[in-house]
Amino acid sequence: MEYIAYTEAKLQFQGTRKHFFRDKLYYVSVFEDCFIMGNVNLAYLFDQTSDTQQPKYKISFDLNIKINWDLKKQKNDVIIQSFVFPYKNSFKTLYANHDDLMKFKELIGKSVTYEGIGDLYLPILQIGKGSSAKVYSAQNVLNQDIYAIKAIEKSFLNQTEKGSGLAAYKMEVQILKILSPYSQNFLTLKEIYEGDNTFYLVTDYLEGPTLSEEIERAKNLPDRRLPILTIKVLMYKLLSSLALLHENKIIHRDLKPDNLMFAKKNDYSSLVLVDFGLATFETLDKFLFPKCGTPGYVAPEILNLNYENKYTTKVDIFSSGCILFKLLTGKSIFGGKSFDDVLRANKKCYIDLDLPIDHVYLTDLSINLLEQLLNKNAKQRISARQALCHQFFDQIKEQSTQVLSTIITNVKFSQNGNLNLQCEEQMSKYDIEEYQINNEIKEDEQNTITIPPTKRCSLMSDVQSLSKSPIKFYQKEPLSEIKCFNLASPKVDSNDIISE
Repeated sequence: MEYIAYTEAKLQFQGTRKHFFRDKLYYVSVFEDCFIMGNVNLAYLFDQTSDTQQPKYKISFDLNIKINWDLKKQKNDVIIQSFVFPYKNSFKTLYANHDDLMKFKELIGKSVTYEGIGDLYLPILQIGKGSSAKVYSAQNVLNQDIYAIKAIEKSFLNQTEKGSGLAAYKMEVQILKILSPYSQNFLTLKEIYEGDNTFYLVTDYLEGPTLSEEIERAKNLPDRRLPILTIKVLMYKLLSSLALLHENKIIHRDLKPDNLMFAKKNDYSSLVLVDFGLATFETLDKFLFPKCGTPGYVAPEILNLNYENKYTTKVDIFSSGCILFKLLTGKSIFGGKSFDDVLRANKKCYIDLDLPIDHVYLTDLSINLLEQLLNKNAKQRISARQALCHQFFDQIKEQSTQVLSTIITNVKFSQNGNLNLQCEEQMSKYDIEEYQINNEIKEDEQNTITIPPTKRCSLMSDVQSLSKSPIKFYQKEPLSEIKCFNLASPKVDSNDIISE
C-alpha cells in the first residue's frame, strides 16, 4: 500500500462496527480518491507506525462502488445512523454520528454510486419527460431542500450504437464532477444513484425557464426581442461559462437556447449551462459521436469533419455566435422547413452579416462581434476570453448585473390528470408512504410539502426518421437518447455530403 499522508485527509471521524460479542471502534479518513478505516486513534496518526500505514479497510472511489445509507426516523426528523459499503465480496456496516455521516455523504456523492434513492428523496412533480429520461423535482428527507432528479433508463443507453450511450453517460458524469465547483455557471451535480433499471443524477433545482422560452415570450414585446442590455448580460454570462469550460478542455458540442437555463427567476445573470450528454474532452484521440449537435447551431468543422482532422473548443464559440445572432435579430441564422433543410444550410454555412444598422441591436460593435464568433476558420475564430474583452460588453462591465429582472410573466406548470409520482426504488424503510403526493397538495395537511414554482421543461418535438443514407449525424434531444440520423440522399447535392 502506498504511503498514507493523513494530513491530506478532507474529513476524519470515528464510527463503530457492531459485532456479536463486542463492538469495535474505527477511525475513518477520507481522501480525494478513497477512504480508509483503521483501529488506531486519530490522535496518534502522526506517529506513522506500521499500524497507521496498514489500515484494515481501504475503499477506492469508483462509480462501481455502491453505498447504502441506513436511515432512522425520529419524532421530528430523519437521521443517518450507518452506511453499508462493499469489501472483498461482502458488505460491511459502520455506525457513526449523523453530522459526520452527512459530511461524508456530501463529500463522496459524485465519486461513488448510492442505492435506495426512494429512502432519501420524496418526488414532488414530474417537470420533464423524454424518450429515455424523466426529471422530477424532489425533496431531500434529511435537509428538506428541493432538488432535480434526472432518471435515465439503462435500456436506452444500452440500445445506443455499440454501447456508446453508456460510455457517453459515464463521460457526462465525469464532466459534471469536474464542473461542480462552478455552480454559478453550470448545472451542479450533487449525487449519483442507481436502481435495477435506472440511473439517477441528483442536481440543483433550477427555478427559472430556458433561454429558448424567454426568447419565445419576448416576441410579445415591442421590439419582438429581449432588451439589448439584457442580451449583453446573457452573452457575457454565457461566454464566461464557456471560458471556464474550455480552460478545463471540455467541449459542450450542443450549445443552444434550450440548453441554457436560469437558476433563479427574475435574474438574467443566473444563466447556467445544462445538458452535457454530448460533451467531450478536447484531448481525446477519438470523439464519441464526432458529428453531433443541433442543426442550426453546429460549427462547420464538425459537419465537414474527416478522419484526418479534429476540432477544438472553438466549435462552442461558433454556436454562441448563432445564439447571439438569434438574440439580436429574432431570427435563426440557418433557416429551413425541415431537419434536412436546416442541416444542409448549416453545412453550407452561408452567413450574411450585411445587416441593416439600427443603432440599438445591430451596430458596428455587435456585427463585429458576430463576425469574430462566426468565423468559418476555427483557427481565426475568437476565444471566449477574447470575446469577453470585446467593446460590445463595455456597457455592462460598468453596471451590476444582479439587479436586472425579467419583464416577462412566469411560466405556470400545467398538470394533466392525477399526478402520483413513483420512483423505481421509492419504497422506504421508515414508512415514506405517509407522504402522499398528488397534483393538489393541501397546505393544512399534517405532512404538507410546499412545492416551489415549477418550470416548464421545453422539449423539442420528435424529429421524423429520414431515409437510409451512409451519412450519419448525431443529435440529442432534451431528456432523450442520442439519435443517429441518416440524411436523405436524394435531397443532398454531391457537394453537401458530410464526410465520415
